[in-house]
Amino acid sequence: MKTVLILGAGRVSGPCIDYLVRKGGCKTIVADISTENLAKTAKFFPSVETVESDVETEAGSLMDRFSPDLVINLMPPFLMAPVARLCLDKGIHLVHPAYLDEETRAMDEECREAGLVFVTELGLDPGIDHMSAVSTINEIHNEGGKVESFSSVCGALPAADANTNPWGYKLSWSPSSLIGASKRTARILQDGKEILWPDGETYEHVRFYEIPRLGTFEIYANADSIPYREFYGIPEAKDIYRGTIRYPGWCETICHLNAMGFFEEDAKDLTGLTFGRFTAHQAGAEKSADPKKAVCDFLGCREWATVILRMEWLGFFDDRSLPFEKGSPRDVISALFSEKLVYQPGEKDLVILRDEVVASYPGGTKKCHSSTLVDYGIPDSWSSIARTTGIPPAIAARFILEGKIITPGVHIPVLPEIYEPLLEELRGENISMQEEVISL
Repeated sequence: MKTVLILGAGRVSGPCIDYLVRKGGCKTIVADISTENLAKTAKFFPSVETVESDVETEAGSLMDRFSPDLVINLMPPFLMAPVARLCLDKGIHLVHPAYLDEETRAMDEECREAGLVFVTELGLDPGIDHMSAVSTINEIHNEGGKVESFSSVCGALPAADANTNPWGYKLSWSPSSLIGASKRTARILQDGKEILWPDGETYEHVRFYEIPRLGTFEIYANADSIPYREFYGIPEAKDIYRGTIRYPGWCETICHLNAMGFFEEDAKDLTGLTFGRFTAHQAGAEKSADPKKAVCDFLGCREWATVILRMEWLGFFDDRSLPFEKGSPRDVISALFSEKLVYQPGEKDLVILRDEVVASYPGGTKKCHSSTLVDYGIPDSWSSIARTTGIPPAIAARFILEGKIITPGVHIPVLPEIYEPLLEELRGENISMQEEVISL
């Protein structure tokens, strides 16, 4: 029997483990530093072996101890390259849902020489979005068409009946990752020209976006879209846009918080400060100033502005002590997010993924190909973001071990060998895209 070692027992691990238990036909071992996470894993999956371990420093010894055939790395992205190097040195296949970093990408030749398969960017976004996109693009090319524009937007949001706070958002993943994205640089291709928006400037270029049968949302460009012209094989495209979906108002609020430096990482002495005094300081006023007035003066708005109401609801102006004596502005906002932007028992999250590809064909015809995924979480069970992020790497792990995915090297899921069987298997897990083609 093959052995799979899963590093990390956090939010997305449950559906990943569940799939392997049901269909993997393998021995599954889960390692995490959190006894609470491991206790949950053991409760739901008694056949799975759990190991308490500081994966960040002990991944190599875990591999030596259990001799896995494959590692699924569910740890934060900064551990992708160190774990990949260990897997390469020890001859172990690897699957990781996060964005492929340059250090891991540079291991491609060594992986091919060693006959190892590393598949990264295999969750929801990135992951299912890639597989849906290249499936449509290859179909267009096979029919002699040329891609004029490509866009892919994705969001993990509270479902309408769980959208119960003025921020229009609840945490279904790490608050640190969400907050880190608030300073992310974005790059898109527009009319054949590369456009760069550094350090969170992308939130200033928000636009409304209609999702059929769901309503109006807002989208903003996310990370670097340019490499996907090569990855997707669409050098002819003049427009490439990869973005994030939010309920209206999110980007405006993030822009204002960015202006006040709330997403900076430099640690400060916070001894004796309240949330309100810290906010006043971030707004450039004396710490003793009225925090709401200080923010209004800084932003040039009135007390009834929605950004002020959102900040007040979240607790920025509260006269209560900060929960730590040293930390960064990012730590302060993370504490507030973690307190109030949370799901309650029985509430559902919502995942939306939508691709639109405009293509021209011989004879002068033009078509818009759209693919839409709308998926809801299961109350008091798996969230949608956990299912759509956790199941794809489990499927890939199974297919690598079964010899269905065999091409060695470092991959994102754009090879037919990878995306065709994975998309088919995802349909069996009730995760599928709804396709539509409209003549323009």
